Amino acid sequence: MDLRICVVCEFMYNGPCRLGQPCNYTPFFPSTEWEKFNRVHKIFGVENVRKILNDLDKHQHREKAVTALCYEAESRINDPTCGYVGSEFVLNNILNNLKREIDSASNELVTIMDKTEEQENQLTRLPYMDARRNVDETIGMRENDQGDVHRAAGASTPSGTKSNHSFNEMN
Repeated sequence: MDLRICVVCEFMYNGPCRLGQPCNYTPFFPSTEWEKFNRVHKIFGVENVRKILNDLDKHQHREKAVTALCYEAESRINDPTCGYVGSEFVLNNILNNLKREIDSASNELVTIMDKTEEQENQLTRLPYMDARRNVDETIGMRENDQGDVHRAAGASTPSGTKSNHSFNEMN
């Protein structure tokens, strides 16, 4: 294989490389990258690729066109029905799902932060002495509640003795 002949000219019988003329395709499809051109050739054909590249003026435009053709050919081989649009659709779905997850996590974080801030505000609104007094009163009330229980007839008292009063006597 002659390294001076590009892959495009290998497919064409009268390509510029075969005729010894300068070739516009050599920078994009050198003879070492025949697989790259083979995929493009399967989808678009040699003549269509040649026409597309000949219609473009600047080298930079041709380079971008070759990149786009290679990408489209690869996409069409992987997904013959949708091509690159199918992979774009899949990637957009993944992106949208990730955005929804981020929004959900953000909202959850804001909710948690608001609850934490509200609890901190409730604690700071009460002066220390009032908070301590409230705790003491609550504990004292629980102790008093245990001693003020009405006893039924025959029920034991905290000392362990039975009550002498019957229910009928109280009424």
